[in-house]
Amino acid sequence: MLRTLRRALRSARLLVPARRFTAGIAALPPTAREALGIDVTAGEAIAYNRVRVATATAVALYRDGHTLPMPDDDLDDAVRALDFPFSAPSPETRASIRAALAVLEADSTITVTH
Repeated sequence: MLRTLRRALRSARLLVPARRFTAGIAALPPTAREALGIDVTAGEAIAYNRVRVATATAVALYRDGHTLPMPDDDLDDAVRALDFPFSAPSPETRASIRAALAVLEADSTITVTH
């Protein structure tokens, strides 16, 4: 009975992928240290790692047929569904995902093949 009540009280929310993306996951590029070397600053590493996760997420969303606009919760769910280590969705990551997805949508030469 308590479980039923808890389910009824939960707010309804659309989950983008409670499953793996059907079109596959984009390959994640190397980390900041691997790509930029050991002299990379903390700010550069944070920016690089945020954008690499955002770009891979945008590619996965695009391959799966998702388009803008997308709510914050859906973008957060997409990042979590990809299981990238140490990935915590932030406003900056969501903005980067939206920017990358907008570029993919705007470029008519980019197509999805299965």
